[in-house]
Amino acid sequence: MLLKELVNKSWYGSIGYIENRDSIDLLGSYLLHNKPVLDEFEGHIFAFTYKELDDEYLAEVINSIYPEAIILYLEKNRGHNFGTADLDNFIFDFCKTIKVEWLCKTSTDIILEPKVLDLPIQEADFYYMNGIGYGGMEKYNYDNTRIFFEDFFPQTNFYFINVSKTDYLNDQKYIDETYEYIQSINNYNGKIWEYIQGWECEGFLKQCVERNNLSKYHLIKPNTYIKLLELIQQHQIHDCSHKNIMIDGICHYQNINQKITVL
Repeated sequence: MLLKELVNKSWYGSIGYIENRDSIDLLGSYLLHNKPVLDEFEGHIFAFTYKELDDEYLAEVINSIYPEAIILYLEKNRGHNFGTADLDNFIFDFCKTIKVEWLCKTSTDIILEPKVLDLPIQEADFYYMNGIGYGGMEKYNYDNTRIFFEDFFPQTNFYFINVSKTDYLNDQKYIDETYEYIQSINNYNGKIWEYIQGWECEGFLKQCVERNNLSKYHLIKPNTYIKLLELIQQHQIHDCSHKNIMIDGICHYQNINQKITVL
């Protein structure tokens, strides 16, 4: 089957942070760029934290493209990592509430090319792009074959999951408890994983997949993934989220003033 068949039965669920009107305008430009792909989804859900919320303008921008889109706001923003985990849960739990079977969970800084719809896939419960950086390759002694077969660290900014086959996404009680803990840390640097080993949104997603015994399928084609690993090693890229790298029609385009590397 092709990815388009999965897209056609999935809801597009995107999370992001709104700082001001400029960030809303940027969101609108991403949506217009992605429209040929987003038009193929069954429905669209957007969830946001914010610094300044002009909800009328935000709704105007989104609804001018998708009039039926569902827009959600999380009033409390607990920072970069906790805010992301909160938003992930917010949109996932909402899909549970309205009985969405398939969710394509993504972020507002992902761009998609139409060719992504023609990606060949196999039947699975979870479709993902593996996240790995230079440091993550070290434990495999930079052996690409071992990484290919053994590493599982799914990115949270673009994946498809069968919501109906899961219990929950992130352990909200654990997130709340660890958030309370960091309030007591003097000069907290914002990097929760440096204080609590294993505190990673990718790790939470991995736990969800494994806890629910979901079958999985890697969306990055094997030859493309090997090219990606070679690129990471050659340039010693430590960020596991593959920013500004176009991978089989999918790009985490966070740095808009920097070029995109196409694999």
